[in-house]
Amino acid sequence: MISHNELWEKVHSVLRSNTNERQYNTWLETTSLEAIDETAVGKTLKIGVPGPIYKDWIYANFMPDLEKAVSSQVAPPFRIELVVCLKPETEDEEVPQQVVSLQELQKTKPPEETGIPRRDILNPEYTFSTFVVGQGNQFAHAACHSISEKPGKNVNPLFVCGPSGTGKTHLLNAVGNAVREKYPHMRICYVSGERFLNDVVTGIRHNQMDKFRQRYRERYDFLIVDDIHVIARTNSTQEEFFYTFNAFHDAGKQVVVASDKLPREMDGLEDRIRTRLEWGLTVDIHPPDIETRMAILRYKAERTGVFIPDDVIGLIAQISKKSVRELEGNLATIRMYSELRGVAVTADLAKEVFAATLQQQKKGLTIDELQRIVAENFSLTARDLKSETRVKTVVRPRQIAMYLARKHLGLGYAEIGRAFGNRDHTTVLHAEEKVSTLLLDDFDFKSNVNRLETLINNSQWNLL
Repeated sequence: MISHNELWEKVHSVLRSNTNERQYNTWLETTSLEAIDETAVGKTLKIGVPGPIYKDWIYANFMPDLEKAVSSQVAPPFRIELVVCLKPETEDEEVPQQVVSLQELQKTKPPEETGIPRRDILNPEYTFSTFVVGQGNQFAHAACHSISEKPGKNVNPLFVCGPSGTGKTHLLNAVGNAVREKYPHMRICYVSGERFLNDVVTGIRHNQMDKFRQRYRERYDFLIVDDIHVIARTNSTQEEFFYTFNAFHDAGKQVVVASDKLPREMDGLEDRIRTRLEWGLTVDIHPPDIETRMAILRYKAERTGVFIPDDVIGLIAQISKKSVRELEGNLATIRMYSELRGVAVTADLAKEVFAATLQQQKKGLTIDELQRIVAENFSLTARDLKSETRVKTVVRPRQIAMYLARKHLGLGYAEIGRAFGNRDHTTVLHAEEKVSTLLLDDFDFKSNVNRLETLINNSQWNLL
């Protein structure tokens, strides 16, 4: 029977092959197989990690890779549980240098005085070079890049506002990573609003507010707070943020915050904080347009080493209108189906995988939108399709539009006739028969109609 060490060596071999080398060396190389427990629902593999940061980071970023590597050696069903295995001589974990470059600062202070919040750390993958710039985020990107070049010199504070999943967290991390590279001496505090609130509560509960204030107001040169609206939950948290903000601003230290709400829209936020957040520059991030979504998908696909055809890129971009997270989720879904089935990513596979989404979104299709799609394909207008014109360059597109209205909207002949200039139902019936015949006999005609159907299935009318 294979030993735990031998089993885990094989898992590591798979991880090394399928994971970025730097990421593997930083986060996964130190994992170990501590135990395999047999349960009623299968095996539980207890995987040892050096500390809480590793545990949180692997859960958040590498569980799919870890599960895939384990599945190559262990038959399902199984589950993975990460457990912290602290070294006997210390209860503190060694934070990867790629993530936290505050080591020199810590060496100059007694361990009990460091108190640096290391649970909210910069993501080394979130940089300006990995951020796809589009029409909806270009101003926010430029503002963040400018701040990173001269912290505290341009605008202070910088407020980044946008819906969830549009790239705010990426930009905030990019600012921190850029500053860390350009000004290695600068001490950066990147913290979520939730963590800031929890630190206030902990400080009050344990009567350690002096340490809290020293940590946040004296030990850092650059403050980044994500989801700043969370601080509005309690008065004590707002009080501490107010004085923390003043300490940074008065000292000429940069403050960058982000939220899905503008300061004036945050319920419960005190006016004195709202006005301070509005002192500097507020930049909006809007959901990515179709071109940006496609660019993001191409970039993500290249990063993961998966070939995604352009028609599939277009389809995923069309159905993923809400956020970048939705884009990434749908890309991961099609990738998973492809790997599990051992087949290439194709348009047919994508239509199968996302059939429910496509069908649901198609319910919003109107005959006006269908007419617009067909007309634009033939360099016409919807008015041309409804006109009395009988020239062939208009008649054939009109017949195709009628055929597609029957197929995709399920409308009756009379209803379609009324939508095309009050034509008789027999005209619609003739159009349907004519197009059906041409689809059988004319390959070029069929290709053109198929392309129109793809536009209808994945059209922008229900997304932008």
